[in-house]
Amino acid sequence: MIEGLERATRVLALFSSDVPEWTVSDVCRELNLPKTTTWEYMQAMTGLGLLRRSARGRYRLGWRAFQLGLRARMTSEISGPARVEMSRLVEKHSETVQLTSRYRNEVVYLEKISPRTGVQVNLTRVGERVAAHCTAAGKVLLANLPPAEVRDMYDGVELTRLTDRSIGSLAALEAELATIRGRGYALDVEETIEGMCSVAAPVSNEDGDVVWSLSMSFLEYRLATHGEIYAQAVVDAAERLSHPKGPAPVDGGMR
Repeated sequence: MIEGLERATRVLALFSSDVPEWTVSDVCRELNLPKTTTWEYMQAMTGLGLLRRSARGRYRLGWRAFQLGLRARMTSEISGPARVEMSRLVEKHSETVQLTSRYRNEVVYLEKISPRTGVQVNLTRVGERVAAHCTAAGKVLLANLPPAEVRDMYDGVELTRLTDRSIGSLAALEAELATIRGRGYALDVEETIEGMCSVAAPVSNEDGDVVWSLSMSFLEYRLATHGEIYAQAVVDAAERLSHPKGPAPVDGGMR
C-alpha cells in the first residue's frame, strides 16, 4: 500500500505549469515503470479525481488535486500571516517575494507576491519546484538541517546547474551552508536565473523547527546598492513570522 502511494505521488509530481499534460507512455519513460502498472495507477487516480483524461488520451491534474491544493493553502498556519508580511515587503521595496518549503532536495513555492510593475520571475510560480542548492530559499533550508543529513541527501547525486554560477559539488555546497549558518540568511547571485539575485531567511514553526523560508528576488545590478537593505528586511519579516521568535538579527555586511 505504501509503495502504491509513493508511486501515485511520483506521478502527481510530474505535472507542472510547463508540462501540464502527460500520456501513460510518457509517465512510464520518466519514472521507469511498467506500462501496465502505470496505466492501472493512472486509471485509479482518474477515478479518484486526482487526474482527468482528455479525449486525446492525455492526462491532466483533476478536480480533487485542485481542491486539495486550495484546502492546503486555506488551512496552512503560515499562509495568512506570510501574505501579510510579504505584502508589506512588496509595497515597501517593489520586489517579488516568495514563501517556500522543502521537499527532499527541492524547494516548493507556496506563496508569491509580485509588484504591479517590474520583472516577473516565472520560475518561482506557486507550486513550482526548483533544485534547492541553486536557490537562496533552498540553501537557507538546507543550512538548517544537520550537516550529516545534507551529506546523505546528496550522496552520489549530481548537482544540477541552472546557470554557470550554480553550485556544482557537495564540497562547495557544504562550504556555502556553513557561511549561511553564520550569517543567518542565504544569498543567490545569478545561481538560478542569469541577471537575477535573491535573499532568503528561515521561518520556524511553533516547535522551533525551520520548515519554511521567506525570500525576495531582484535584478543583479541592485545587489551592490540594495542587497543589505533587502537582506535585513527579509530577516526581520522572517523573524516576525517565526515561532518561537528567533534570535536578534546579526549585524554585519553581506559576504
